[in-house]
Amino acid sequence: MNYGKCLTAMSKSLAVAAVTIGLVAGSLCAGQETVLHTFTGVERNSGSAPGSLTFNASGDLFGTFSAGGVGEFADGGVFEMTPKAGGGFTYQPIHQFSQATGDGANPGSAFVLDANGNLYGVTPNGGNGCGIVFELSLTNSGKWKETILHKFDSSGKDGCNPSGRLIFDQAGDLFGGTFNGGRGISNLFCNNGCGTTYKLHLANGKWTETVLHRFTGKGTDGQSPTGGLAFDKAGNLWGTTFIGGVGKSSTCGDTNGAAFCGTVFELTPNANGNWTESTLYSFVDASTGWNSFSGLILDKAGDLVGTTENGGSALQGTVFKITPKDKGKVEESLIHEFVGEADGAFPNSGLTSDAAGNLYGVVSNGGGHAFTCTEDSGGGCGIVYKLTPQAGGTWKETILYTFLGGADGAEPGDDRLALDANGDVFGSAGSGGDFNVNQTGCPGNLPGGCGVVFKVKP
Repeated sequence: MNYGKCLTAMSKSLAVAAVTIGLVAGSLCAGQETVLHTFTGVERNSGSAPGSLTFNASGDLFGTFSAGGVGEFADGGVFEMTPKAGGGFTYQPIHQFSQATGDGANPGSAFVLDANGNLYGVTPNGGNGCGIVFELSLTNSGKWKETILHKFDSSGKDGCNPSGRLIFDQAGDLFGGTFNGGRGISNLFCNNGCGTTYKLHLANGKWTETVLHRFTGKGTDGQSPTGGLAFDKAGNLWGTTFIGGVGKSSTCGDTNGAAFCGTVFELTPNANGNWTESTLYSFVDASTGWNSFSGLILDKAGDLVGTTENGGSALQGTVFKITPKDKGKVEESLIHEFVGEADGAFPNSGLTSDAAGNLYGVVSNGGGHAFTCTEDSGGGCGIVYKLTPQAGGTWKETILYTFLGGADGAEPGDDRLALDANGDVFGSAGSGGDFNVNQTGCPGNLPGGCGVVFKVKP
């Protein structure tokens, strides 16, 4: 179904007064959205709450749904969407998770692929209780086979609740982070450790995990790494933590002065095979943004970019850039500050860059349309946006699509979007889609719908 004509979509999806529709329709028509698949939830033996998408070299799309699937103990799964000759995609589940069998549970992050087209990802739950790292490989029979590469220890000793997409280095090692665990210094907010970064190395057919850093949340150190890691041009590994660091402003700290702003950190490889962690930047207040949940990517200029869920001039979140300087220093600048209403609010999803250096992302709140979605920050079911670099170092935001909260979906929350060769944008929305679905079979608070996979043509 096509949602390029916003007024038509609104009249089908929402039971609101015609006069109200007329007031907001003009601000909602930007790009042209096509729903590629609608999830129908646990009660229909389907998944719900789809996650991030990844293309392979053949143009097939792979993604996850965090809950539901087939069977009594269904805990999410993986799907493939194959292009059809006449247009559109064919949807097919290729793996079902069930933590009752020792498998992972509740996946959501984007995949990374190796040269052979195998898929690598994480689940934050399942395994021994703290999540897994897994691989899916295509067999000669055309079926996909799961191999669990690592189960995090139930005590959290080596990390717990892996989050964000994985990344390969040139040697074929895998790197990632866990939101909790590590058994470093514990405090009120991380009683089994404050998160880790880790490496998985393949030797003699077996993957071995090494903890690179255990976060403490003390001093300048961060706490709870989130989102994806990124390598810079020198081979150093960069990431963000959701809280921790030295920022203690009243806007992002508790009454005891604990640092809740977050950090940007770097892991530098040593000659002996170990890695040294350094906090290179601490978010401090609205002027810097705070609570980066998205991780980082390397942009065309070699800078690192990400989002903060809070901060900015309107306190609705930001897109920021980290520029490396001499002698291990960095400079942070804001390239966009969300303002709510027609714009987005509180971004917690990552960014995708195209060959021209444009940045793409989603925000699950905002859009200025509150009929079926949250009324926070002017209401809205979320947006898809594009940031284009301008002369003089500024950036221009273009809202590619504003979700209506009906059949077109609501609350997009991708780890990252996927782009095809035509410049079309692919993603998922965790709610909305089918108002005939009993909402008790879907996560979230919206009335009806377990999410959709969508394409937006700018």
